[in-house]
Amino acid sequence: MSRYMRFLGWATLLGFGLLGLGLVYFFQEIPMIELLAGHWPLLAQMFLGLSAGVLSAFLAKWVICRPFFSQERVKYQRLINQWSWTPGGVVFISICAGVGEELFFRAGLQPLLGLWTTSVLFVLIHGYLNPFNWRISSYGLLMVGLIAFFGYLFQETGILTAMAAHAAFDAVLLFWLTAKNDDAVRIG
Repeated sequence: MSRYMRFLGWATLLGFGLLGLGLVYFFQEIPMIELLAGHWPLLAQMFLGLSAGVLSAFLAKWVICRPFFSQERVKYQRLINQWSWTPGGVVFISICAGVGEELFFRAGLQPLLGLWTTSVLFVLIHGYLNPFNWRISSYGLLMVGLIAFFGYLFQETGILTAMAAHAAFDAVLLFWLTAKNDDAVRIG
């Protein structure tokens, strides 16, 4: 894994994570230990999150593999594959994004802005809602629903569920898109 990818991972984890924890600390009345513990046992949160993330990733992959999406699929695969990926790098980046972004968006922003506003903002920031590209926006609408689902899991079970779901989602798609065969390019 390159230094740049390591830097991006740590910046996401620490930057978003600390911003999210700051929003919780200064603007919410929930103790940090309560936020981190959640409402369900930690193993149950982890299992539910990993399951939700993997299933959501396969739904996203199904959409990505539709013929109407082939141009965008190739574009994003080329973008992602401009870096040299290792299995450890995929896992590292996925965990950093899952933990950092969920601390910011779920724990920090969602209690202040609401589930749907936070979900739309998350997808907008990632560039999947584009009024000039209906194909990517159709994927973005799916993503709004999936991200709202992760937000609902956070509310009902705990932050670890959302972190695990996000990390698993990213890992499944990154492993698929960075595979050395043509599976990611082929129309499924």
